[in-house]
Amino acid sequence: MLEKVSLRFRGSCMMLMQRSGDSVEFLGSCFLVRSSGYLLTTARAVATDAELLAVPPETDDRYPSLTRNEVDPIPVEIVAVDREHDIALLKLQPDLKIQMPADIIGEPDETPRGAALMSIGIPFGYYRVHTVLAPGSVLAGRARTANGSRLLIFDRRVQYGDSGGPLVRVSDGSVIGIVGGLFDPEHFGGVQAPEGVHVHPNFSYAISIEYASELMTAQGI
Repeated sequence: MLEKVSLRFRGSCMMLMQRSGDSVEFLGSCFLVRSSGYLLTTARAVATDAELLAVPPETDDRYPSLTRNEVDPIPVEIVAVDREHDIALLKLQPDLKIQMPADIIGEPDETPRGAALMSIGIPFGYYRVHTVLAPGSVLAGRARTANGSRLLIFDRRVQYGDSGGPLVRVSDGSVIGIVGGLFDPEHFGGVQAPEGVHVHPNFSYAISIEYASELMTAQGI
């Protein structure tokens, strides 16, 4: 089952980068959500004045290179940003028609606790290690932040580069969230732990894909 999900999303999860002079800087992961070239990622990864680029994974994914000295980036434009819920909608430029499943958006509320998941991303992109990884996990629970944002909590310790990648429900291969980062209870409104108590999060969170659906609907997508 995990193998089928990995194959379903092969090639759709990309590196998000920013051009700075003659060099490019890794920002995180992003993924295709429409065959017409629309992408989703986190809002914190993008700045409105940035020159953004998406870099597809290598076509030969049997043993891809850990580090790629040269990449073939595709220009990306910002379509819409939801800062409150940390979601950005992007689009590849020029217009491209890409083969992918017709509808990958799932129903987070219909996903039971304990459901098998897969998170896909480029976890070590900041180290210039460009391999896409797709580890499995399970849905550990849900939470609502102080501003009402709905989060999905899963039992995997993600890396910085995973942010912006898809959280996929294994049973049907649908995306139910956008990976945000490690779940830190203090960051999301919990009280500070007593002195001597150290929290080392082994759980991560994703933003519910429902917000991305609303953002795309508002743009007529």
